[in-house]
Amino acid sequence: METIKQNLGTDVDSKELKVCLNFMMADLSIKTKASRTFKNTAKGFQALQEWVDKKKIKDLPLSITMEATGVYYENVAYYFQEKKSYLVHVVLPNASNAYFKSLKLKSKTDKIDARALAQMGLERKLMPWTPVSQQMRDIKKVVRERLRLMKEKNMVTNQLHAELASYRPSSIVRKRYEKRVAFLSKQILACEKDLKKFVDKDPDLKEKIDNVCTIKGVAFITAIGVVAEYNGFILFKNRNQVVSFAGYDVVQKESGTSIKGNERMSKKGNSFVRQMMYMGAMSAANCDPHHRAYYLRIVNKTNINMKGNVAIQRKLLLLIYTLFTRNEQYDPLHFLKVQNRLKSVETKQRESITA
Repeated sequence: METIKQNLGTDVDSKELKVCLNFMMADLSIKTKASRTFKNTAKGFQALQEWVDKKKIKDLPLSITMEATGVYYENVAYYFQEKKSYLVHVVLPNASNAYFKSLKLKSKTDKIDARALAQMGLERKLMPWTPVSQQMRDIKKVVRERLRLMKEKNMVTNQLHAELASYRPSSIVRKRYEKRVAFLSKQILACEKDLKKFVDKDPDLKEKIDNVCTIKGVAFITAIGVVAEYNGFILFKNRNQVVSFAGYDVVQKESGTSIKGNERMSKKGNSFVRQMMYMGAMSAANCDPHHRAYYLRIVNKTNINMKGNVAIQRKLLLLIYTLFTRNEQYDPLHFLKVQNRLKSVETKQRESITA
């Protein structure tokens, strides 16, 4: 029977690639041609290319489908994208998870995920993957470098504090700690200067970032860091995708009457976004009356401060997405205007019913 489509499902982790090559036949049935494991290295990519070129049908386009989980997929995605003879699809985790549920799979392994991704690429119409621009790639690397430097500085600062609080602290050790803290501070400042240079070179990007920074609690570093992690939101079509990419989506475990788990944040997403949003959420909860009221309402209900902070993180992230894509400034009275508009609509409805 004639084969009409072929797709390579690829499940990526830090060390390995689990791949599965599926064919769609003329009667729309799915046939698994082959599956194998390769190393997530440059040599592994080359071996994968040689293997799949032998297995695929020569005169039929080959697509490759993988998930956008963490950063481990990026190298293999760029490798096949640059070859020009493959069509690369990178799907967001919420989209692939929804599709996997429709298959009613009883088990979950990397091999099963690769086979499901191979089937998804055949049955669904997926958008071609658009690589991150060189500008956004450079910005993202500097932002992540700054985050690592901040962590290292906090660690060394704590070690310095512990040394000073110890019995008869050593002046030699103290001086070395202080030099390391000063060096790391200079490195962090250099990263921030580089980020401002990147933004100043692009007037359009600068205008959008300035608009995002009108949100109380969102500073320049947070704004440019989030935008870089999302590659300017070019792959994101709605708010749910934005939330899911950062791992702010809510998951629930429930079965019948015996299993009723609490709702929780999935955290299956970009951890760098969550790191950057944490301090912004704390600042917004203190500076913005609307966010402060929202934060207190959640904390009073749950008695958990972190839940209030996470809720503000999610709201700020969606605000960044909205203002950046619409190129608008933040309106602190927007929520009041919406409430007044709803009240006027309700008043008109009552008046029409009375009349």
